[in-house]
Amino acid sequence: MVSKEKRFVLHIVFASLMIFGAFTVPAVLLCIRYQDYNELAHIGTISISTLIIGFIGQKVFYYDVNRMNSRICFMTTIFTWLTMIFITSIPFYLSSLNLSYIDSLYEAVASWTTTGTSVVSSDVMPVGLQMLRASCNWMGALGIIVIALNFLPTWQFVGRSLVITEIAGPGFMKINTTFRKTYRRALAIYISLTAIQYVLLRISGLKKSDSLITSLSNISTAGLMNLNNGNIVGYGIAVKIIITIFAFISSLNFSILLLATMKKFKELSKEPELKFHSGRIIITAGFITVILYITYNRGLSLLKEFGNVLMQVISYFTTAGYQITDTSRWPGAACAIILVQMFIGACAISSGGGIKAARTIIAVKTASRTLYHHIHKNAIRPIKYSGTPLKLNTLLRCNLYIVMFVVTYLFGTLILSIDLDLNSALNTSLAMLTNTGAYINQTATNGIIDDYSILSKIVMMFLMLAGRLEIYPVLLVFFKNFWKNDNEFL
Repeated sequence: MVSKEKRFVLHIVFASLMIFGAFTVPAVLLCIRYQDYNELAHIGTISISTLIIGFIGQKVFYYDVNRMNSRICFMTTIFTWLTMIFITSIPFYLSSLNLSYIDSLYEAVASWTTTGTSVVSSDVMPVGLQMLRASCNWMGALGIIVIALNFLPTWQFVGRSLVITEIAGPGFMKINTTFRKTYRRALAIYISLTAIQYVLLRISGLKKSDSLITSLSNISTAGLMNLNNGNIVGYGIAVKIIITIFAFISSLNFSILLLATMKKFKELSKEPELKFHSGRIIITAGFITVILYITYNRGLSLLKEFGNVLMQVISYFTTAGYQITDTSRWPGAACAIILVQMFIGACAISSGGGIKAARTIIAVKTASRTLYHHIHKNAIRPIKYSGTPLKLNTLLRCNLYIVMFVVTYLFGTLILSIDLDLNSALNTSLAMLTNTGAYINQTATNGIIDDYSILSKIVMMFLMLAGRLEIYPVLLVFFKNFWKNDNEFL
C-alpha cells in the first residue's frame, strides 16, 4: 500500500515527466530537420515514453494533500530532480558520442542545473542533443516543479511550499495577486523573453538552430555551450549585446520582472536587490577598467574597454559564465574581484546561482547591526528588508545558508584538490557550486572537463546539484531523521 506522502511525491514526479516529454519535442524535430536518425531514435523514444508514462502515472497516483510540511517538499524536490537527471542521461549514453555512463550523467546534471560545462566540445555534439540540453536548461532554470504545477488542476495550497524549495532565494514576493496567478505570469514572462531573444538573435545573423538553442540556454544563464563552448569573443557586437542584456534580465528576481510588467515603477525603484545587483555590476566594471587602464600604460580606449569589461562582468555576476572578452590578459587584482563577486551571484528567485543578492544584503545588515549594538548596547534597531522588519528565523536561515554555502565550497575544493592543483580546485569548486561552469582566466577549452577523473566529476555533479537546489534538499537526504514520518524539518 502506497502511503499518502508517497502518492503525492509520485504524482509530482510523473507530472514532471509528462512536462519533460512535451518539452523534448523540439529536440526531436531538430533531429528530423538535420536527418540525424540515430539520435532521433533515442530522443524520440524518451520523449514519447516519458509523455505517456508521465500522463498515466500522475493520474494513477493523484492525491490532493491538505497539509504540507517541509519534509514532503524536500522529498518531492530531490526525487523529481534525480528522476529528470537519470532520464536525461539515457540519450547521452546511447548517442554517437560513445560517452561513459558517468560522463552521460555529468551532461544531464550540467544541463538541469544550468551549468555551462560539458565533457565534449559543442562542435562534435549532435544538434538534437544540443537542443535536448538547452530544453533542460530552460526547464531547470524556472524549475521543473514550477512548470508542472502551472499545468496541474489543483495546487493552490501546496504550491507555495513546493516553490520555496524549488526556486532559489528567500522568497520575497510583493505582488498583490493570487499565488497561482503570480507564477503563471512569471511563466508567461519567461516564455516571452525567450521568444524575443530568439527573434533578435535571428536578426543579428545567427542561424535558426543556434538562435533557438542560445535563447533557451541564455535565458537560463547556462552559458551558451552551443556557441563555441561558451566562448563568444569572435562573435559580432550585436550578438554580445543581446546575450548580455538577456543574461542580466534573467538574473533578476521574478518579482522585479512582474513589477515591471505591471508598470509599478515606484515599487520597482525601491527594490533593494535591483539597486544592489545593478550597482555592484557598474562599480566593478568601472574599477576593473581603471585597473586595465593603469596596467597597460593607458594605451586603451576607455569607452570600448569599459563596454567589454561590463559585458564580461555581467556574464560572471549572472553566473552565465560565457567568455565575451579575452580575460587571460587581466591582472590578478581584476580576477580576484570577479571570483569574490561570483560567490554572491544573481538575485533570489532567478535562474542565476550563487549565495544571491538578497541574502548578501541581509548578511551585511546583520553585521552592521551587530557592530552598532557594540557601541549602542541599549539601542533597538530592527533589520529591515525593503522596509519590512525581518523575523529572527529569517535572519538565522539566511546567515546559516551562507555558512553552509562556504562549507560546501571548501569541501568541494578539498576533494577536488586530490586530482587538481589548489588553484584549479578552488576555481572549479566555485564555478560548479555557483552553476557558472567556467571561471575567469580559464583556458581556451572553456568549460570542457573530459580529462577530469571520475572522482572529480562525481564531486562536481554534487556541487552543481547542491548549488541549483540551494543545498538543503541535497544535504538533508543524508540525515537519518529526514526519513521519519513524524519529523518536521526547518
